[in-house]
Amino acid sequence: MLAIATELSRRAVPDLWFASYDDARSEIEAASTASQINFLSLDPRNPTGIEWDQDDLERMQGSAPLSTDGIMTLLKKIMSSPQWRISAYRNMLDVIDRIRPRLMVIDILNPSSMDAAMTRGVPFVITVPSLPSTALRVPSTYPHPMTGLPLKMNVSQHISNVLFKCRLNAAILTRTSAISFVRKSRSLGIKNPSANRHVYTDSAKMVLTSSVFGLEYAFPVSSRVRPIGAFLPSESEDRGVEAPDLSQWLDDNTSVVYLGFGTLMRLSQAQIAALLDAIRRLGPEHGFLWKLSKPQQDLLASTSLPDNLRVESWIPSQTGVLAHPHVRAFVTHGGANGFHESIYHGKPVLVMPAWLDCHAIAQRAIDSGVGLAIDRPAAVTGDEAATKLARILTEVSFREQAEHWGQRLREAGGVTRAADLILELDAELGSARS
Repeated sequence: MLAIATELSRRAVPDLWFASYDDARSEIEAASTASQINFLSLDPRNPTGIEWDQDDLERMQGSAPLSTDGIMTLLKKIMSSPQWRISAYRNMLDVIDRIRPRLMVIDILNPSSMDAAMTRGVPFVITVPSLPSTALRVPSTYPHPMTGLPLKMNVSQHISNVLFKCRLNAAILTRTSAISFVRKSRSLGIKNPSANRHVYTDSAKMVLTSSVFGLEYAFPVSSRVRPIGAFLPSESEDRGVEAPDLSQWLDDNTSVVYLGFGTLMRLSQAQIAALLDAIRRLGPEHGFLWKLSKPQQDLLASTSLPDNLRVESWIPSQTGVLAHPHVRAFVTHGGANGFHESIYHGKPVLVMPAWLDCHAIAQRAIDSGVGLAIDRPAAVTGDEAATKLARILTEVSFREQAEHWGQRLREAGGVTRAADLILELDAELGSARS
């Protein structure tokens, strides 16, 4: 979202407003260039009131691809506190009434803003930074994005796909407060009380999705749906690695594997030990850069670290690291952003899927030829991780496919194309109003 706003500001588009939380204020305001990006505060910082504890995260991580447990952990949390939706909805209604936007650009993960736009009749664009299939209507025979099933399913897999959808629908009705959640939302006049993503995408003037078909399994979409590739800043805004010491380390190591598992995933002691074993096996000709939070680094204290490993608690620019010519592969939990960033820069991936749609990302990495996946992430071994990484680093097809799909992602246009489409839509709406 900020990358799109930055691109619009670079083009001197007037009257730009960005609604977010106070801890993002400085970054948003600093993104202004040729025109001002006006910040709107959406306090409180956590309007859902939802706190994710270690047990929640472990239940989600421990959920098998065809199990509904991970999804139910998420949905139970959300639906048990409908007040978050009411508060966020009312706040956004106030924002709309105050600034009277002619067009809104809303992330698919912000249902209250879409609710408010629908209530006030404000045209809106939806951004979908995950796989398009997670938000759009797909054929009944298409693999559910939370199953990790391949596009070409055998009879058994087709049956598993149907049964998963049946179990999920039954679980939502019987194991969550979905009915109460819908009733409270409907009482406020919310037009999509169940927060069905398909209703939102059907109501939007345009849907900007990351990925391209080929990486994502192809399915029919309307002309309102525009796959634009990775949501990355334009090349003019790419600031590289930024940290001088890290930049020098990358320059000094000619073959680097980057490990990054997002902000929510919590690796177990056994998983960390297995990855350390793989790093030792592949040294010293390959250097490893591992972004690992301070609390997770405590799990490293009981062992001596390999000489070919560098650990950082924070990396200012992941895209800067992935763009570095000496980085040859990315080990990831399968988040959509990191996956597309890596492929955009032509770097193959080893996916150790964490939860939800991460399993789908892993399968798409395999089917598109851009990488491999750990079979059972909770029980990963050093031998499996080292063997699969060695294949990615030595078999040229993985790099060639990553470069091929990286070119396709760049051709899709990214935020530059997104800005073009938004401005074209705004002009069309303006002509219709006049």
